[in-house]
Amino acid sequence: MKLFYRFSSAAARIYAKIFYGVRVYGQENLNFEGPALLASNHISLFDPPLLGGMIPFEIHFMAKAELFEKPLFGRLISALNAFPVKRGMIDRRALKISGEILARGGRVLVFPEGTRQKSGILAKPRPGAAKLAIDYNVPVLPICLMNTNRLRHMIFSRNHLKICYGELIDTGSFMPDASEKERIYGLSDKIMAEIANLQEFLKTA
Repeated sequence: MKLFYRFSSAAARIYAKIFYGVRVYGQENLNFEGPALLASNHISLFDPPLLGGMIPFEIHFMAKAELFEKPLFGRLISALNAFPVKRGMIDRRALKISGEILARGGRVLVFPEGTRQKSGILAKPRPGAAKLAIDYNVPVLPICLMNTNRLRHMIFSRNHLKICYGELIDTGSFMPDASEKERIYGLSDKIMAEIANLQEFLKTA
């Protein structure tokens, strides 16, 4: 793990704990070996650094290509293991980079909804995350975030940032007799259903 990544992760973790009293559930589900796709809902720009700070192992994540057009900011997020993805299309280069990370045993954070849902209401998933998991036969860890879209109103308040990690979804045994297309769309729906279950849990946690 790079020194800058380690330092930035620690800073994000401390910040989230001090100012937002972040609460984490399902921590035991992070105790696994090997590559995995981490699939989370997406409601704030703070989501990637928050997860980078709270997850105890190194992760890589996609960020919209426009962010890399700003030289200084682009270098900063690259140092935090971000890589560009073009929105509104199948970005084969981003998929290739993700595959290379998974092939060497890494973990990649993806947002199946494709873009931020500022309201916090879950959107219909896009098939890219499921296709990546199936193509590289890696498990999927569903994650739900809550309240990262309300940061300005939460400093030192009684509300908290919340994170819940679900159980790994075994991609290899998921709908093994179905066609590739059926598996991709079925897994997409399964991932979002698991995230929805975690969200329901967090509403009363």
